[in-house]
Amino acid sequence: MKVLLVQPPSHSKYGLQAFMLTEPLGLELIAASLEPEHEVLLLDMRLEPGLHQKLASFKPDAVGVSASFTSDVYNSFQVLDIVKEHSPYTFTFAGGQHATMAHADFMGKANAVVLGEGELTVRELVRCWEKEEPLEAVSGLAFSRNHSWIRTSPRQLITNLDESPLPARYLIRKYLPHYFITSRRPIASVETSRGCAHRCKFCSVWRFFRNTFRSRSPQRVAEELRQIESQDVLITDDSALSDPVRSESLVDEIKKAGIRKRYLMQIRADSIVRYPHVLTKWKNIGLESVFVGFESINQRGLDELGKRLPINYVEEAIATLRSLDINLMGSFIVTPDFNKEDFAALRHFVKRMKLRSPAFSILTPLPGTILHEERSPEITSHNYELYDLLHATLPTRLELKEFYRQFIRLYISAYFQHVTPRGLFRPLIERRLSSHLSQTSGWLRLFRDNNPWALAKHHRLPAGKLSQSRFCKQVLSLKRQIKWDSKPDSLANSPYKTRYSEDEMPQMPL
Repeated sequence: MKVLLVQPPSHSKYGLQAFMLTEPLGLELIAASLEPEHEVLLLDMRLEPGLHQKLASFKPDAVGVSASFTSDVYNSFQVLDIVKEHSPYTFTFAGGQHATMAHADFMGKANAVVLGEGELTVRELVRCWEKEEPLEAVSGLAFSRNHSWIRTSPRQLITNLDESPLPARYLIRKYLPHYFITSRRPIASVETSRGCAHRCKFCSVWRFFRNTFRSRSPQRVAEELRQIESQDVLITDDSALSDPVRSESLVDEIKKAGIRKRYLMQIRADSIVRYPHVLTKWKNIGLESVFVGFESINQRGLDELGKRLPINYVEEAIATLRSLDINLMGSFIVTPDFNKEDFAALRHFVKRMKLRSPAFSILTPLPGTILHEERSPEITSHNYELYDLLHATLPTRLELKEFYRQFIRLYISAYFQHVTPRGLFRPLIERRLSSHLSQTSGWLRLFRDNNPWALAKHHRLPAGKLSQSRFCKQVLSLKRQIKWDSKPDSLANSPYKTRYSEDEMPQMPL
């Protein structure tokens, strides 16, 4: 059979997409598992929007769509709709984190939804469809029949990850130069382990992997790294130092193989504090940057999020990374009950700790999380486009416009507090941007699409667009015009106030 795997386009070219685009590793693993028996093609619509052309030229018998991020689900729906319009008899299936946690969303869209890990399930699913056998025989599946869902028995997790084939990267060869994180381009993605032993309330990863942690052998990881041409590698593990002994063994194997690359990875703050010697070894073989989800700057906030992290580890982790000269990308969660004092405390913490690349997100009750279960009655919108971590979908203590105004101020304070017109424009047109300036450029694009007034207005993204240079001027104008500690109505004089009209506000896709 011919199988087309599709990574749908992102719901917006702003936000995280402005400075981060990584390869569709999950689809590459699915493709590798299908290849011995089927002809597979992979289409990344974030870079190549030609779905109609691919359907016409490839003529797939089955189409699989990734549906991992909640904010992109509507685009997954649209892909499935186009497939059915092109050929009603084409078998369609979806998979990924959101699809697993909310498979009922795909009623009338996909013939089946893969629940959890997909390598073995998709292979059996396509085989059953090809042989016209009942889908009930396939474990780890949900499929629709007579306007209701049928769930098969849960599939056991893959015990030995080394038995899974290496990702079919040749299918995305033409896309590889375009995957990036800030100024690192091209960047490859490598999975060395799966799962997380922690149970944060805002995250569903640990539920997706059933609260387990499994790892690949150092030898298998080194084998994959040897085949990667890119010098920059993102380790996609949810917590890279969960097993420090195994992590040390991986470092030794990479060093033994003579592999020299630049690495980025995600690590918990407590792992950084407890295992600085392991980080030192990683630093010696090329670790340059780590992403740390600090989430909160006080113990109460950490406890409410289920982070299970002593607050003193936050500053200790920052100090440890700084002593090792490892770049830090620290992330913080803004909860809906933030008041002005909370926003001010977070701004001052970022400034005091001299964080160069902070990221801020709004607490969002994503499907499948404990947070979603606990606060479901309070959710103010079920429009998935707003589940991008930049919109409030729970009631805010501050008036909504003021809440967004304070949220945007976090970024302006962190990235533009020392900016002058000359200092801003000249670096942005240089050919080679530093990592920090590259992120600044990305956040400029984010603010161009999301500003205090536009975010609050009907909770919709504005259709109007500003040029980069014009927006730079408006950021500087905003800094001069608004006294941040004044009343919310001071925003009335903002240059954003009259930029978008009611007619320019777009309708939601679905």
